[in-house]
Amino acid sequence: MTAETFNGDSRDIHRLVLDVAGGGPLSPYRHAPSLGHRALARVLDQEPGRLHPDAPDSVFHREPAAEGPVPFLPKDRLLTAEEQRTAVDCFARALATGELTSGPAVAEFEDALAGFLGLPHAIATGSGTDALIIALRAVGVGPDDEVIMPANSFAATENAVFACGAVPVLVDVDPVRHTLDPALVAEAVTPRTRAVLPVHLHGRLADVEGIARVARERGLRVVEDACQAIGVTGVGAHSDAAALSFNPYKNFGLTGKAGAVLTRDAELAERLRMFAYHGFEPGRKNVKAEAYGLNSRIDNSTATVALGLLPRLTLNSYRRAFLAHRYIEALAGTPLGVPDFTPDHAWHLFPVTAHPDDREALRARLRAAGVETDLYYPVLTHHQRTRLHHKLFASARLPHTERLHATVFHLPLHNNLSVTEQDRVIEALHVALRHPGRTVRPGH
Repeated sequence: MTAETFNGDSRDIHRLVLDVAGGGPLSPYRHAPSLGHRALARVLDQEPGRLHPDAPDSVFHREPAAEGPVPFLPKDRLLTAEEQRTAVDCFARALATGELTSGPAVAEFEDALAGFLGLPHAIATGSGTDALIIALRAVGVGPDDEVIMPANSFAATENAVFACGAVPVLVDVDPVRHTLDPALVAEAVTPRTRAVLPVHLHGRLADVEGIARVARERGLRVVEDACQAIGVTGVGAHSDAAALSFNPYKNFGLTGKAGAVLTRDAELAERLRMFAYHGFEPGRKNVKAEAYGLNSRIDNSTATVALGLLPRLTLNSYRRAFLAHRYIEALAGTPLGVPDFTPDHAWHLFPVTAHPDDREALRARLRAAGVETDLYYPVLTHHQRTRLHHKLFASARLPHTERLHATVFHLPLHNNLSVTEQDRVIEALHVALRHPGRTVRPGH
């Protein structure tokens, strides 16, 4: 059998999860040399049996013990003890050199990130929000322009539009994918529309190819909010630029806020670099080529930490995807709406849906059983209670978005969730769904 190149993107991770979960022999893999794939490649080459959670020395965690509570996202476990030591060592090296803001780690990290994601240009930034603002400005979004976006996203998405002086235009989502519907995007275009800003909600790729077709026909730009979707196959393939976040809570989380913009366009990359750093011409100190720019380049100290943690990226992606697959298998046949196990997903969050009249009672029963759940995001953009939101969105009608918002909640899923904890979540869910005196209705 000919070995396929294993890049460590979501399509490769999906295939590996199915191979390991199926229990048969693994397909032969020829590894891409990217830094982000190094730890998983080592396991595949030397100890592939460790990829199953039942292995004695599994890559999955089995602690803490079953009787303890299951937090949704424990802050003290965002990084493993080994990752924490790596971060401390990396920061100490940057501190010793005095190169805390500018320094060689920035370009090295950008090159490594671009190589892993298969895109030629990466510009590392101080946050995912900065990445969105810089990308929108670089593609020409300015005052009074309109930017089409969904309402079910974090406030950073709309704030990036507002920061450009532009106006968010909210469009409904596809009822299955829960991301922007290209057909509705086409209907929302006006003479003021400058760009479309799809969000890869929960880590699943939006239909960017469909959105890009609409955009090309109408002369619009496309910027992806991929802040939840690092490593997803196809990110950046059809858009002008894609923004990532490395917030500590993300799949690839660092020790503070950070982000990046990825693009295939060399000319746009130059503009992105200028907007990210005071409008200065790249390679010429303190010489402006743009009238203004932000102070939004990633710090050298943060980039040094990022380089230290990057080799574990695809191994952590594998853990998340395998745990998502376990949830899907264990919850099949329940009244909950459960996502399909698809190869276009980073599994940043694990969403399930319940009937809107049952959701909060179900969450309360889980909480009583020691299982914490959450809602991402509790307030939709057009339901925020500010004067500007009322002025802009009072007439917004987004039935699919609002239906999803009323039914969805999220189960614990993070890089270091133990199999023991996940089993407790699954058991608690099955008990809660059998609650006497009330039948839980389907949440599909």
